Amino acid sequence: MSRVFLAEETRLGRQVVIKVLPPDMGAGVNVERFEREIQLAARLQHPHVVPLLTAAASGDLLYYIMPYIAGESLRAKLSREGELPISEAVKILREVVDALAYAHGSGVVHRDIKPDNVLLSTGHAVVTDFGVAKAVSVSSGGRSSLTSLGVALGTPAYMAPEQAAADPNVDHRADIYAVGTLAYEMLTGRTPFVAPTPQAQLAAHITQTPDPLNKHRPAVPAALNAVLMRCLEKHPADRWQTAAELLGQLELLGTPTSGGLTPTGTAPAISSGTEDAIRKSHPVRVALLFAAATLGVVGGVYLLVHQLGLPDWVLYGAIGLMLLGLPIILLTGHFERRRALARATGRIVPPSTTGVDRWFTWRKAIRGGALAFALLGIVAAIYTAMRLLGIGPVGTLVASGKLTEADRFIVADFENRTTDPSLGNSITEAFRIDLGQSPVVHLMTTSQIGDALQRMQRDPTAPLTSAVARDVAAREGAKAIVTGEISAVGKSYVLSARILRAADGSELVALRETAADDGAIVAALDKLSGHVRERIGESLRTIRAGEPLEQVTTGSLEALRLYTEASRLNDRGAAGEAIPLLEQALALDSGFAMAWRKLAVALTNTFGSEDRAVDATTRAYLHRDRLPELERQLTTAYYYDNVDFDPARVEAAYRRVLDAVPSQFVATNNLALLYLTQGRPAEAEALVAKEAMAADHVTNAQTQYLAALVGQGKIDEARRTVEQLRQRFPTAPLILWARAFSLNAMHDFDASERAYADLGLQARDPSYRELSYNGLALVAQIRGKLSEGERQGRLAAGVSESRALGGSALAQSAELARQYVQFRGDTTGGLRILEEALRRHPLDSLPKLDRPTSDLALVNAMAGRASQARQLLAAYERDVPEGVRRGRWDWYQARGWVALADGHPDEAVAAFVAGRHSESCPDCGAWEEGVAFERANQPDSALAAYQRAVATGSTWKPRGDMWGLAPSLKRLGELYEEKGDKAKALEYYGSFVDLWKDADPVLQPAVRDVKTRMAKLAGE
Repeated sequence: MSRVFLAEETRLGRQVVIKVLPPDMGAGVNVERFEREIQLAARLQHPHVVPLLTAAASGDLLYYIMPYIAGESLRAKLSREGELPISEAVKILREVVDALAYAHGSGVVHRDIKPDNVLLSTGHAVVTDFGVAKAVSVSSGGRSSLTSLGVALGTPAYMAPEQAAADPNVDHRADIYAVGTLAYEMLTGRTPFVAPTPQAQLAAHITQTPDPLNKHRPAVPAALNAVLMRCLEKHPADRWQTAAELLGQLELLGTPTSGGLTPTGTAPAISSGTEDAIRKSHPVRVALLFAAATLGVVGGVYLLVHQLGLPDWVLYGAIGLMLLGLPIILLTGHFERRRALARATGRIVPPSTTGVDRWFTWRKAIRGGALAFALLGIVAAIYTAMRLLGIGPVGTLVASGKLTEADRFIVADFENRTTDPSLGNSITEAFRIDLGQSPVVHLMTTSQIGDALQRMQRDPTAPLTSAVARDVAAREGAKAIVTGEISAVGKSYVLSARILRAADGSELVALRETAADDGAIVAALDKLSGHVRERIGESLRTIRAGEPLEQVTTGSLEALRLYTEASRLNDRGAAGEAIPLLEQALALDSGFAMAWRKLAVALTNTFGSEDRAVDATTRAYLHRDRLPELERQLTTAYYYDNVDFDPARVEAAYRRVLDAVPSQFVATNNLALLYLTQGRPAEAEALVAKEAMAADHVTNAQTQYLAALVGQGKIDEARRTVEQLRQRFPTAPLILWARAFSLNAMHDFDASERAYADLGLQARDPSYRELSYNGLALVAQIRGKLSEGERQGRLAAGVSESRALGGSALAQSAELARQYVQFRGDTTGGLRILEEALRRHPLDSLPKLDRPTSDLALVNAMAGRASQARQLLAAYERDVPEGVRRGRWDWYQARGWVALADGHPDEAVAAFVAGRHSESCPDCGAWEEGVAFERANQPDSALAAYQRAVATGSTWKPRGDMWGLAPSLKRLGELYEEKGDKAKALEYYGSFVDLWKDADPVLQPAVRDVKTRMAKLAGE
């Protein structure tokens, strides 16, 4: 009667079933009356009734929604098995009739009981579609006869005679008849009447008498046969009159004293008092006691395993004992009841139970063991309660209310009482890493502490003593300090840790561990960290589940020392100085995954060798099993962002980090950056806005926040933010850089130029000086000041060469060569620049991923050297793995220009458009798209591309503006002039002239040409 769909209710995250009536049926149904009738059925709430969740209409479609029941229908079971065991069939009947008794009592008649509407789930039967047939009948305006199209209310094989005769007064006794038919099929494998057509089957219900069930299956007890055949009486008055009455008969058949399911169907005579005595027999009580105690011990062991960190096999062993012992006891109790019943009725004791008496000589031992197990469960429960309530020596600081899970901690430097001066810093860093694995311990990072010390006008490189840590905690709102000490006692070492209340320095917890020698220090530190985490409030199970400290860091103390020193340099913004230390640590332990990841990030942040950065990222990913869970996810994200570009995997990994630690700053920053490169600035803003403006120290969140504002076109807000950050951090290189590129993206070129110049004055790190020169070159070229752009570009290339980054210097020379070809029209000069740069830095002398082969291919393509461009592009694609290429904008640009040089503008369009989705420049290359669209004879698409090229966009867009802003403005003026739109032509021509008003003499002919065009348009 309906079409059935499995769906997901997204709001609650659950599966539901949607049943849709056919349109030809729904067209004749009154929707309001249908919903009113469904409401009656929806009130049914019973264990064996599938509830109706809702019903509604959409046009001619009527539908109703029910929960999804996992399992199978009775129809499926009968199709597979045919006849069911008698006991199983009676159990299903009881549950179906129980559902009917409840529904009839609520005034709801089913009218379509059949195996298809009985679902079997978790060992029980539930009935579905209550009230639907009646709802269709009542709401169809009385047109409910069996001849009405689509309104055959019921199924012919299970219809009561009055339904088959279309009697308008059908009541709940039709369901009794259907139950009899259902039972008949479960016990015999067939319905009472089998006919070739539905009409013949309906006639049989009205006119024929069904065969007794035990004719087709002799094993059916006589009592059961009598009960079910009464259900199949033709006249409703001759059937059982209520489902409750039928249920009572079925329950009587299933009791041990009824004998209803014995082959003869004879029932022994036994008094109710005797039956009660048998039920309360001593063996049964022992069995129940044992079962309860076994459940108790399993619960107790579960608590011990999860709180004390015991191995899982302890829990599994206890469950195994329960599964083994409980059936034995229950089976023995069953035998004992049989013996008791036999004695009560004068029967012979079954031979199979004669050994039970011997078994029950053990019942005192069983009782004692059960009580012992129960006591174990009680002890475990008491221990857990004390721990969770913060009572006694096992109580946690969080449970006792002394700390909360939201409180922040500061780890002070370990006091070093050994002869090794570097040991204290190494132990402190390893201890901080281990504590950082905890989901309940929120540590201030070393960079956050260093920023706080600078604001306090203290030296951030000085030791972080307990007293200094308390001062930082008071300023930053941290609630607790963790201090430590390492002392040498002969060849052994003693490590201790204390948790202090930051407000008054009072001691909350003091713990210690001993290491037999220096090779055991890391393992002892791991145990000490675990005890600290436990006393704060973390469960021992999660502590035990974490990787050992030696596994997630290194077993080499020297490698750990180098890593610690590098981490502190990196946190102070000296990533370039950290790189050689990390390389030394990795030479000692090549599987030190945390050092590989730190090296990859340091190389990327200092604009170092991409070949080395990709290698370090790959090695960190390959050794990710040696990382704590959060570090593992960060490494996975970094790998799929830089080595095997897959934005979906990047986002998923960062989301897993933020699900565990919502404020994790690396994941927050990098996910915001991913959103920005995907053209999702609003989502990026939502991630970083709060931290960016609330933090009183410089953070990457501020650069992402600015980029998000610019990317959404919130120019006024972006300007206010730039000014606020300038006032708060006037000399911070990161803020100066963010200010410069944001102003450039907003087309405020004067302010951007000043900001890049300020960056060059303030930056001591060569990577920031290179950014300053490159930024000044970019702004100059956008404004047509080609000579100044060339001068600044050569200064940037010089910094790259001083840093032994030949690939970067060669790439900057390729940009200068492109400037000569594209803007000066000097192809010979541009190619000469390339040849000179290649003599200084031959491609074969550079690591493969550092070779700017794609840039060289692009310049050759623009210079008309298509053959050389194709060879260079092929070399690039041979040297650079496909996963790395997918995220590189320069690859898509090179492919596009090579395709244009070969005369394939459609391929060029595809390449330029694909470049928008790379990781580095979401809205660059619009001018190139316009050129390709024009050559592909798609003028409207070209016009749209040029308009994107002249609009403000993301903070990466200036990379495209340096090549396409001025040409796009000029071309838009020409296109609108051709269209006869004088106003727009003048607008774009005017913007072009304003942009290049101070351009170099080589570009002034183009400016004069545009001015002439403007004069003509104005004269017209």
